Amino acid sequence: MLETEPQPVRRTLWKNGINIVAIHQPVVGEIPRVLFLHYWGVGKATDLAAAVVAAVGETKRDGAP
Repeated sequence: MLETEPQPVRRTLWKNGINIVAIHQPVVGEIPRVLFLHYWGVGKATDLAAAVVAAVGETKRDGAP
């Protein structure tokens, strides 16, 4: 996700029972800054997949800054 997107993504995942356990930026100096996250959820695979799809919906899909 982009640097401006962690809060909407976090809220969406948390609302759907998925916890973020780490957020990091593995590449220094990239533009736009891209952040990666590790998450943990327990439940039916279809419910967890729907939560991840909803969280991706909170991001820009074209990669534009």
